[in-house]
Amino acid sequence: MVETIVLGFDGSEASVIALDWVAERAARPRTAVEIVMIGGTLLEDDRDIGLLDAERRLLDRAPEAEVSSHRFPGRMPAALIERARNADLLVIGARRGMPLWSALSGWMPLRLTSGSGGPVVVVPDDWEPATGRVVVGVDDDRSSVEAVSFAAREADSAHVPLTLVHTWTMPTPRMEGAVVLLASPIEARAGERRILRDAAVAAQLTNSELVVEQILEQSSPASALLRAAFGASLVVVGTHHRGVIDGALLGSVGRDLLAECRTPVCVVPGADRAVR
Repeated sequence: MVETIVLGFDGSEASVIALDWVAERAARPRTAVEIVMIGGTLLEDDRDIGLLDAERRLLDRAPEAEVSSHRFPGRMPAALIERARNADLLVIGARRGMPLWSALSGWMPLRLTSGSGGPVVVVPDDWEPATGRVVVGVDDDRSSVEAVSFAAREADSAHVPLTLVHTWTMPTPRMEGAVVLLASPIEARAGERRILRDAAVAAQLTNSELVVEQILEQSSPASALLRAAFGASLVVVGTHHRGVIDGALLGSVGRDLLAECRTPVCVVPGADRAVR
């Protein structure tokens, strides 16, 4: 089965770095890449030199890949989302430290990841190749089910370990009559450990020999994921149908990751939002 990747490209430094990330991935067998520019006007007798150069750069690095390039009318992010509707993966570049504006003019990474029906990888402009583990954030509801499944397949394909990261905080004390009931830290941690263990079992359905590491921390999700991302090849997070800004795991976490993480971040929609 051929994996299809759509790369949002505008010739900027960040989009070229994203192209290089795609080229590394396209070195895998049976990969098709479409390089897409949105907007602008192309005359009949005017070859788009930027797109042709991008094709050549990608083919130099992944000569076995199927590569094409096209310019489409429309506005970001809707036009790019529509073009990637049937793709397995949408990839864009972004300037790290300026998470609200990507290399693609007038587009915000959070808007694109919240609107896409499929996985979106945001590659920071200071990315450097790495062959380390795949890291995935595990939530306490179904928002991370698809993310864990995607991350497990990624780790299996790349022949690297998978690291599951789950964070927790002590439950808020509750009142029963005039008595304040405090949760047991031991019981609370045991419950969170079960969530992580169930995710590990689900991940190994992809391949029983997949090496799975489990990290459970009493801290913020963003901090734990950023620590785990050091030396990793990809960080994967899930999102609800409500979108990145309102999701339980994303929102401020997503903004923090895009602003601070030097590792590419993949946002995977839940099953209720996936479009195929």
